[in-house]
Amino acid sequence: MKQLIFAAASMLACAFLTPAFAQTCCPAGCVQNAPNQCVTTGPVQNSCGNTFTCPPGPGGSSGGASGSGTIGVIFPRPFVPQCGAMSPSQAAVNAATNQCVRNLTGSAILVRCFFEDDAGRAEDERTGLTCAARQAALASQCRSRCAVFAFASNRPWCFDDPNRLWHDSFGDISGDVVGSARIEGCGPPLRDGFFRRVGRSPPPRLHP
Repeated sequence: MKQLIFAAASMLACAFLTPAFAQTCCPAGCVQNAPNQCVTTGPVQNSCGNTFTCPPGPGGSSGGASGSGTIGVIFPRPFVPQCGAMSPSQAAVNAATNQCVRNLTGSAILVRCFFEDDAGRAEDERTGLTCAARQAALASQCRSRCAVFAFASNRPWCFDDPNRLWHDSFGDISGDVVGSARIEGCGPPLRDGFFRRVGRSPPPRLHP
């Protein structure tokens, strides 16, 4: 008798459902006795587990003695903005871009200046810069790539792997993890510093 009353109540509730409600189902031979619980239809009501969203088609369109179409309330999910739907602030992008350039500079100095080889010393001589200053100049040419990384890594509601985002911007110049890259690949070779080295100005341009 209790089961018949419950089934009748379920059918009555179905008549007054609004579009905010949706169908949930129980396994065959079970009925719903709570918003998200199912029990068997026998004399002893054993748990059948949780309700589930009814599959499309005739099997999920009504209730019946099997309980496979009992009705429950589905509360609307809270609105979550799409990843990247809003852009990060320009201040955040600028700060992350500057940090990116600093990371590249620091890594290059650590790898290429502490154990500088003959080729590096020759570049120091050619450009008239110390090794550290030369790495900073090369890293500054990576600023546009850093801006791309900074924008991607500061999108609201996104939790991407920073190394994956870094690889997207620097992978073609051996940038596999944050801070790594062959920074000389970001731009043209640095200008020759001959006149700076010898302490004199370049000769004036001759006009015809």
